[in-house]
Amino acid sequence: MSGMEAVRKIVETEAQAKRIIEDAKSRAQEVLESASAEAQRVRQTALSRAEQEKARILKEAREKAEADARSSDEETNALLANYKKLFENRKEVAVKKAVELILGG
Repeated sequence: MSGMEAVRKIVETEAQAKRIIEDAKSRAQEVLESASAEAQRVRQTALSRAEQEKARILKEAREKAEADARSSDEETNALLANYKKLFENRKEVAVKKAVELILGG
């Protein structure tokens, strides 16, 4: 191989190496863009699922709070009815005793 052929071979090899490097850079950029897009899709999916889960948890909490409030209202109303009945009974007894004292005295 003559000196000229060696130089030409070196130049060809360098040109081929540059093409390989450019191809590799291009493929690396494509992979990076693809991975970035996939990461964005995964992130959006995760956020969407988290929002749905948050909405579900809040709905369940609200429903439980409403049920607890209804139960508490029912319990309070039952207690009030019992106290009213007890008051009416005691009032009736007190009136009878007062009438007996007035009439008996």
